[in-house]
Amino acid sequence: MNAPVSLHSPLDRLTSWFRRSDGTESDRVAQYRLRYEQVGALLFQYGLEPTTTNFDFASRFLDGNDTALIQAAQTVLEFKGKLSDRDVERIVERCTPNDTPDKLDKLTRQLEAKVAECLGAVGDASASTSAYSTALGEAAGQMEKEPAEAYRRLLAATLDVAETTRRIGGRLESTREDTKRLRADLQRAVREAEEDHLTCLPNRRGFFTRMEEALARTDAAPFALALCDIDNFKAINDRHGHQTGDRVLRFVGRTLSEFLGRRATVGRYGGEEFICLFEGSDAEDAADTLDACRARLRERMLRDQTTDMPIGRISFSAGVTTVTGDPSEALRIADELLYAAKHAGKDRVVTSASSIASAA
Repeated sequence: MNAPVSLHSPLDRLTSWFRRSDGTESDRVAQYRLRYEQVGALLFQYGLEPTTTNFDFASRFLDGNDTALIQAAQTVLEFKGKLSDRDVERIVERCTPNDTPDKLDKLTRQLEAKVAECLGAVGDASASTSAYSTALGEAAGQMEKEPAEAYRRLLAATLDVAETTRRIGGRLESTREDTKRLRADLQRAVREAEEDHLTCLPNRRGFFTRMEEALARTDAAPFALALCDIDNFKAINDRHGHQTGDRVLRFVGRTLSEFLGRRATVGRYGGEEFICLFEGSDAEDAADTLDACRARLRERMLRDQTTDMPIGRISFSAGVTTVTGDPSEALRIADELLYAAKHAGKDRVVTSASSIASAA
């Protein structure tokens, strides 16, 4: 007779392994079950797909400890009243720390080891010099009584220090070449870690490095920060494919960089979003410049190079704010203004809540 087939869910079968002898669940399993139910309820509430990214978002949101993620989600809900899978992707991408690449860590450790090796060689050279000085002193004191022995000891000490110096010189030369190579590798790795390989613009890490450097220069004040998002980019990807979408990203990034020139630092923030730091401009001046760039971008009619199908005109929405104090607060405000621009109909630059009504 065949064993009966269990109709319990995989979760039931899994948690049955952790039940007490009396058949009741442990407190930990009960907490796990509650969290699974809460995550599922959150995804179901907003019609989100059961993807890894969405589960990660829901878990972090429910934990209540990720303030940046919660604020970003609340901003979207405030303007849209709902969350989409794309919204969640953007939020998770923004709020996930960008750790230093392993390659960079490895090169840094190797360079530190070579510096330590160099310092060790210098220490050996110092010890050899000290020993030779001691030998010279002893030979000088012995010169009158036993000149032959003094000369012998002096010759031996000289030959010894010469050999030691030769070995140390070889070590230092080898270390110098290795250090030179490692420095070049490290500089290249830093560039790679701070550059977006698709658009060749600074990535988020690289942009914020440049932003910190700029904000430290008080002579460049005031500053304005802008977040730009390509309108209807998902539709372009869905209709023409990701390769065409990549070409559109490069086109928009190049247009922003060339049009803004020295007036702003442009970086790729992630996905179809770009970020700009204007030096010597407040929000209104920066918005005027960025709006002129938006109009220039709209002049071009794009076609798919592979299929020759028309893509149409490309536009972006943007939120711009003046940086006063904490840059993270300026970023939050710019993000809210970007959502306001999207909510007001897209293809516009918004600088304040009062300008939303006039843009709508």
